[in-house]
Amino acid sequence: MPKTLSRREALALGGAAFVGAVTLLAVGSESAFGDVQHGSMPVTPWPEAERIARSVKRPRIPHRSRSVTEFGAVGDGTTDCTQAFKNGIAALAQKGGGQLTVPAGTYLTGAIHLESRIDLHVEKDATILFSTDPNAYLPVVYTRFGGEECMSFSPFIYAYGKHDIAITGEGTIDGQASTTAWWPYTGSATWGWKPGMPTSDADGAALDAMAEAGVPVKDRVFGAGHYMRPTLIQPYKCERVLISGVTTHRTPNWQLNPVLCTDVTVENVTASSHGPNNDGCDPESCDRVLITGCTFDTGDDCIAIKAGKNADGRRVNVPCQNIVIQQCEFFDGHGAITIGSEMTGGVRNVYARDNRCDSKNLNEGIRLKTNSMRGGFITDVHVRDLTIEEVQDAVLIVDFFYGEGPGHGFNPTVKNITLENVRVGTATYPLYAVGYADDHISDISLTNVLVDTAARSSVSKYTDNVTFTNVWVNGQKTQPPKPFANLAAAFNDIGTGTAASPGNLDGSGDYLTRDSLAAAGLAPGATMKHGAFTFTWPNSAVGSNDNVATGDETILFAGTGSQLGFLGLATHGNHSGTVTINYSDGSTSSGPLAFSDWWHTTPSAGDEAVATANAVGTGPAGSGHTVGIFCASVPITTGKTVESVELPADGNMHLFDMAIG
Repeated sequence: MPKTLSRREALALGGAAFVGAVTLLAVGSESAFGDVQHGSMPVTPWPEAERIARSVKRPRIPHRSRSVTEFGAVGDGTTDCTQAFKNGIAALAQKGGGQLTVPAGTYLTGAIHLESRIDLHVEKDATILFSTDPNAYLPVVYTRFGGEECMSFSPFIYAYGKHDIAITGEGTIDGQASTTAWWPYTGSATWGWKPGMPTSDADGAALDAMAEAGVPVKDRVFGAGHYMRPTLIQPYKCERVLISGVTTHRTPNWQLNPVLCTDVTVENVTASSHGPNNDGCDPESCDRVLITGCTFDTGDDCIAIKAGKNADGRRVNVPCQNIVIQQCEFFDGHGAITIGSEMTGGVRNVYARDNRCDSKNLNEGIRLKTNSMRGGFITDVHVRDLTIEEVQDAVLIVDFFYGEGPGHGFNPTVKNITLENVRVGTATYPLYAVGYADDHISDISLTNVLVDTAARSSVSKYTDNVTFTNVWVNGQKTQPPKPFANLAAAFNDIGTGTAASPGNLDGSGDYLTRDSLAAAGLAPGATMKHGAFTFTWPNSAVGSNDNVATGDETILFAGTGSQLGFLGLATHGNHSGTVTINYSDGSTSSGPLAFSDWWHTTPSAGDEAVATANAVGTGPAGSGHTVGIFCASVPITTGKTVESVELPADGNMHLFDMAIG
């Protein structure tokens, strides 16, 4: 019998409890995590992670300290302290550097620009409160907006081309963004936009066009009269950066965004902001990054590793690499650990270990998102010792259809992704990996993964070398999914037969007889029209599989039309489920599929009768019972090309053919 662990036992096993209890299942001599113990995986690549973590250099800052109040700052929340911060930093820099402390109180300010060998130390009970006036972030500075370089509003705390800089302490850095400041620029009513208000849409489109045209960065100016939301903290082209202990709150855009930096340490930070695009930490085109002991509770991705976007990413062409993420806790957000979608310069050598996700409002665990506009690569991403309470979508998702999708000439390379020792309470998909027909994802490995409850089976399309080792989902040891080339390739049940070679459609020994099917015009290989659909009865040999007892199979199936028809029936009562249709442009649609019980010739589930035939066998009705065969359909998007179909997870629904009409 399964052993159900208490919350305390679950904590001891994985560091964080699942939703409810964690179940470890024993089946014969096999058990979940029984053959590979926690921490006993092969050492490669983890010695490299350890080497990177040790190699990240911390800033060297003199033991010299001044308080910002010495330069006129007043912590009353209303006095403008911008000049006090500027003067304090300048005075310390003139002496060779040191620590500018911010004592208890609330200090209103505009942009703060750090110099080399400066530590901005925000003490406990101190808050740096940033102005909501965009003019407080002018003149423009050299920055990035959405992965493209430009001259725009200064990030709230900024440094360009500096070395040995730090932001430390136990205080709060409050961007003061809200539905009345910064967030309405998204153009979304959710974030406070109202008709007649400006948005950043035109600015974003103009920057995209400038980047594609190769306009020099100095000429891409978006300052006064423009509406780009700046990031909260952005060291740009800096060496030896430390962000430690502080809490970030109410940010206009991304919270922590080091760009083109080397040796970055982010430790014990609480990134807590639920606004639009409020990613927690976005290292972009950086080398040697350590993110450790942090807490993320965000309105977008918790950690998002980036490397520039599209033409601008190809121009700069600097990867983000050698990154270690450890001992962090993730609450709300889109993805806990995300790569992309701005990853054109490439991302490699990412190691995440000993992390936990403790929220019911997290969309994905590990999220890789890209498309054929990005190009670039994502390689060597390794995750181990991860505990997830709940994700609404996938534990691991590799999404080639984020944004523009396929067909733009810059297919990405994604390969060598590993998950080890991962424990999950609830998810929709354990794995969701979908590449392109001309650009496969390769080398995904899941080892020692337990998903207590998953609503759907894993999805893997246009992938190579996907391996599962000791992967348990819904109490069953599972193997990687494979899309079937056509419906016949997925046949897994013998529904028709003869006395010499009987079938077993319903699991009770009952089956459709070949002679009665032939009399109804359904001989093997025969076609039959029903409404807009032309079906072909399976051309299977006697005693061979001739239908799919549906179980989340993905079938490659191409065509255009307005409806997708299914020839089939249900056993053991009426049954229904959801069909998902995937289109060649990366979009999807879904609809309910329902079949009536075959033992009744009159449809009652919203389907239509196609034919009747005799059933025989050892079932309760014995030989000669007349049963029904039905047609059900779901709408498809007119003008789009169907690429594949995901069947419902209900083995009492049996499909003999599909057709588009």
